[in-house]
Amino acid sequence: MRRLLLLTLMLMLFGAVAYADPTEWTFLNWNGGDWTNGYPYYIKPTTGPNGAIYAVMCDDYAHGGMPGDQWDANTTVLGSRNLSLARFNDITGPNALWPLRLYNEAGWILLQTQVEPFGEWKDMTYAVWHIFDSQAPLIGDAQSWLTAAQQQAQIGFPGSDFNKVYILTPVNQHDPDPNSMQEFLYLGPDTSGGKSNNTPGATTPEPGTFLLFGTGVLALLRKKIFS
Repeated sequence: MRRLLLLTLMLMLFGAVAYADPTEWTFLNWNGGDWTNGYPYYIKPTTGPNGAIYAVMCDDYAHGGMPGDQWDANTTVLGSRNLSLARFNDITGPNALWPLRLYNEAGWILLQTQVEPFGEWKDMTYAVWHIFDSQAPLIGDAQSWLTAAQQQAQIGFPGSDFNKVYILTPVNQHDPDPNSMQEFLYLGPDTSGGKSNNTPGATTPEPGTFLLFGTGVLALLRKKIFS
């Protein structure tokens, strides 16, 4: 019993460390070479397979970043509901969960890129920018997307799998320098075991695997102790 408990605690500790460690990234280019074109931008891990290119959506209208820039970032799974490492976790609203609602609205819009045509993605990006920054313009169909996301929030985002939505935040998450690297969203593996079908994306890490495994073992151990 003691060995099982020790193993569980070790796995949970390793999972927490693996989840929290920042990763260095390299910014490759904007969509069509112009940041105003919106999703997708392209980035890759600075170290790792050369073909590991990620298609990401910028959610951060106030910050910059240029091709060739390298930076360290933390990864958050939106479905975890833990925004402690996210850039916009300090936005005030009518309740304590307001930042989570905003990220869920942005995540819902990103999830729609799996079924919406490429021609809509630019306007969808502008809607996401406006969610976090009211100064971002609403071009084309952006207002419609913003309204749709807000309506989804009111009914609880039925059918939306936020375990597929990852937030990539610079380690200096609240850096006021407009020339510092922006925050990104991307679609990756469902941490519950499914896979996304994000065509332009790349194979992505599952940072919560060990933590989820350790939590599951602990639950089984608790059941055994108290049964």
